[in-house]
Amino acid sequence: MSKKRYRTVSLPEELFEKIEAVIESKEYGYSSVTEFIKELVRERLRELGYKV
Repeated sequence: MSKKRYRTVSLPEELFEKIEAVIESKEYGYSSVTEFIKELVRERLRELGYKV
């Protein structure tokens, strides 16, 4: 089984804080910033025609 590799990205502090507010609200069901970002990236890739 292959081991998953990860990379890091930088976000402006203001944007990161807004994402944290979404997480803390518990209104949308996200449990972490990572979960939020991964879902949005996958969604956008699908919009662009990539299979994810």
